[in-house]
Amino acid sequence: MSGFGCRSVLAGLLLTALVGCATTTEERSPDVFSAADGVEEDVLITIQNNDFRDATLYAYWNGVKDRVGMVIGKTSETFRMEWRSEVVHFEVNFIGRGGFRTEPIDVWEGDHLDFLIPVGR
Repeated sequence: MSGFGCRSVLAGLLLTALVGCATTTEERSPDVFSAADGVEEDVLITIQNNDFRDATLYAYWNGVKDRVGMVIGKTSETFRMEWRSEVVHFEVNFIGRGGFRTEPIDVWEGDHLDFLIPVGR
């Protein structure tokens, strides 16, 4: 087979493979953590509560307080929040009493933050 014929066959095989991949009808299940739904400005936060007490987490965006959610003691949860500015800080209120507030944290749209609640804070 000549060089031209070989290239022709290879190009045809490549084109067939690409068309075969492009026409797949596999349906994907929606992923809560994916930005494919057009909500790119959301921020994900995974909270690991190492304390025994249940905790409610609040986010402060430009001084405005928003409830993020509750995390039972010794568990972790992931929440989605709307991104509102480049800086956020969090407040943790333990059920019963006690809590703390973080220093400001830089955050950008689409970020996934990991937040650890230590024991006995």
